Amino acid sequence: MDRSFAGLYDGGNDEGGNDEGTGGFGGVAFMRIYGWHYTAKLIAEHENIRTSEAFEMKTIEALNTMAYLKSKNAYDREQAKRIR
Repeated sequence: MDRSFAGLYDGGNDEGGNDEGTGGFGGVAFMRIYGWHYTAKLIAEHENIRTSEAFEMKTIEALNTMAYLKSKNAYDREQAKRIR
């Protein structure tokens, strides 16, 4: 169990010293490890529900919300570029 949670209290390096453990929380590593939690949190905030409830949503409802949030993000970025 210590190895499974090693990234919580060390650099996250594996036994060979490679920094491929859980300690490297850059964007890609973060989304690979926590992507569904992050997405559920965004859905929960949008739907004004608890994160645990977002995990219990019907699949099509969650996917539709994800599609909306993705499109809204793209729209907001486009609007921000026009303002500059």
